[in-house]
Amino acid sequence: MSKASIAWDPRDSRGPARPVPGAVRGGTLRILRDADYDHLDPQRVQTLQATALGHLLFRTLTMFAEDGEGGWRLVGDLAEHPGRDVDGDGRTWEFTLKPGLRYEDGRPITAADVAHGIARSFEESLAGGPQHLQDWLRAAGPYAGPFTDGTDEVPGLEVRDARTLVFHFPEPRPDLPFAAALVTTVPVPRDADTGESYGKAPLASGPYRIAEHVPGERLVLERNPHWDPATDAVRHDHPDRVELELGVDAATQNRRAHAGEGPDAFAVAENTAPEEVATELLADPSLGPRLRRDRTPLVWYLAINTARVTDVAVRREIARALDKEAVLGAMAGATQGEITHTILSPATIGHRPYPDPHAGGPRGLPDSWDGRTLRLLSRDGAYFTAGAAEVRRSLEAAGFAVELVEIERPRHNAAVLTRGHAYDLYLMCQAADWPGASTLLTGFDGRTLRATGNANYTYLDDPGVNAEIARVSALPADLAAPEWAALDETLTIRHIPLVPVFSYVYLAVRGPRVGGVFTSSFLGTPVYYDAYVTPAAQGGGHG
Repeated sequence: MSKASIAWDPRDSRGPARPVPGAVRGGTLRILRDADYDHLDPQRVQTLQATALGHLLFRTLTMFAEDGEGGWRLVGDLAEHPGRDVDGDGRTWEFTLKPGLRYEDGRPITAADVAHGIARSFEESLAGGPQHLQDWLRAAGPYAGPFTDGTDEVPGLEVRDARTLVFHFPEPRPDLPFAAALVTTVPVPRDADTGESYGKAPLASGPYRIAEHVPGERLVLERNPHWDPATDAVRHDHPDRVELELGVDAATQNRRAHAGEGPDAFAVAENTAPEEVATELLADPSLGPRLRRDRTPLVWYLAINTARVTDVAVRREIARALDKEAVLGAMAGATQGEITHTILSPATIGHRPYPDPHAGGPRGLPDSWDGRTLRLLSRDGAYFTAGAAEVRRSLEAAGFAVELVEIERPRHNAAVLTRGHAYDLYLMCQAADWPGASTLLTGFDGRTLRATGNANYTYLDDPGVNAEIARVSALPADLAAPEWAALDETLTIRHIPLVPVFSYVYLAVRGPRVGGVFTSSFLGTPVYYDAYVTPAAQGGGHG
């Protein structure tokens, strides 16, 4: 596989997926995870680990096929190819669905189902998922969703026939093949859509379907009998079942998978090991490929709500005062993170290093600061509150008054992404939604702000930044990359909507009978579509 490419040849989008060396069929893959998922409703998926799980349950118009070594190709998933730029100007794109696609209940998947999935993602009551495609389509006309407006007819989206979708944009959208890989394009039949409760029993289009879900305890997947590998260029269904044990802390996950006793021989620790466990794992030379330590595009940021902290001089002092080393030490440690100061991670196309503009420590609160108490929001759980406590400590040492507010983890993102919330600061972890820089930096576009589900969680709304985002978004990817890099630097130096803290290193172990699990090069978390388990303790496969 080439390092990175779009597979324009339709033959590359046909199934079955390439064979996985050493893979066998059968058995149960076990995934140990620290918490339940925020959503199993495909259009509401907002976390990278839920996206990885979604690969097994759902299909999208396009998909990234990764080789486990940093290489990827964008292929057609539901579609026969990654999209046809009809006029060559990036404004009109056509997708034709593959024949023979079916849901878990045997009904055919149609272009109208994909259109309904996209339409429902506009509903404020179903907020949470990515918003790139919706923002692009909103430029064609107002639309609030099928339940609010009573129609699936999204302006700019044409259902030409049972297998053909056409997107019409008033501005060039050269990144559409990438955006079509997001959960926004998961098909949902209108007559099966139960709105806010759909996530309790979503119809599977991927190789597995939900067999059982006890919230907070376990989630069990079984094979989808109507998934046809001949239509899928990416996924396999090697295990008979996938069983997720929820609510297992990261240290316990990794120690159990390390020991590999009984059922844990078939287990994957999904969450990165805390520092003391990571040290134990790194000291065991026998683990070999069972232990993954991979750089990722994930970056932890201290986000600043610019609608509340409006003074750039104050935001600059927050950036100078933040003790990044202490936050890294509390949340990850040297084995799992690297201090950074650029918005784009080095793994992102368009990244360009520049000197840290906020080096040198605090310099005193500006005279313009009104002295009010900053409200710092944190997810509950030791991992998150430890980092937040170091944020508070370092800002208080610089003279700020800080109140630390804890919230249940599943409620955190919904609160932060709701416009007008009452918090000034919050730690956020994010990676690009596809390998380019645009998905991160368009998140500072004030024109996209809405009541809920905001990708712009810093609430920056600067006309100059908005105009620059619009200009660069229309450029072809190769020309856009250096322009995104320049905007990264401008945002960090002049506007300071957030403070990059550290880039995330994924370090975790799998049991001795698990193969085919690797760390996604742009999700930064394990993916399972190549996974298999072996009947004898031999490991095997790419790691």
